[in-house]
Amino acid sequence: MLIVAHASEKQVYSNIFDQMYQLRARQFSQRRGWRVEVADGLEKDRFDDLNPLYICVVGLDKRLLASLRLLPTTGSHMLSDVFPEVMGEAGIVRNPLIWESSRFCVDTAAARSFGVDGINLITRQILVGLFQTASDAGIRNVISVYDVFVERILRRAGCSFERLGPVVKYDDLKTVGGLFEVSEAVINDLQCGINTKINIQAA
Repeated sequence: MLIVAHASEKQVYSNIFDQMYQLRARQFSQRRGWRVEVADGLEKDRFDDLNPLYICVVGLDKRLLASLRLLPTTGSHMLSDVFPEVMGEAGIVRNPLIWESSRFCVDTAAARSFGVDGINLITRQILVGLFQTASDAGIRNVISVYDVFVERILRRAGCSFERLGPVVKYDDLKTVGGLFEVSEAVINDLQCGINTKINIQAA
């Protein structure tokens, strides 16, 4: 199940949001060793106070499987305030038709179904949710910052994008910024991967 909700809807989705902040703490702090702020097992930052739009994939048992965060580029966002170096000559993006995606994470301990192309099925589902939500809102492009390993996964999954600037190292992690196309063609390519036969890995 896909849940699309603003931070202001915390009261309605409190359990899902708490799971999301917990998943972010596990994935970013414990697993990847990023320098993020974790309090009481929850990872939050100042961008979560800007009423972002969250996209979450939730299982039938109400367990959160994946999540990401969307912010308009007309205001404060990570690529303008935290990672401007990866924008290179493109400069800071300020456009009402471009959103920023950040805090993308998948619960790899729970999401263990993969397509024949090796892409995690839940990864595809949340990407479909991202681009379908953006398309429905009339958004033309999505920008994001990610490491070069994730870049290869996104390209293989069917995303259409281009690098905006150079590779920049943050804490020894090779990081880039990308401009993603929002289109029915991209959404269809991602959905086709979901419909292919999958392999189930044993837990």
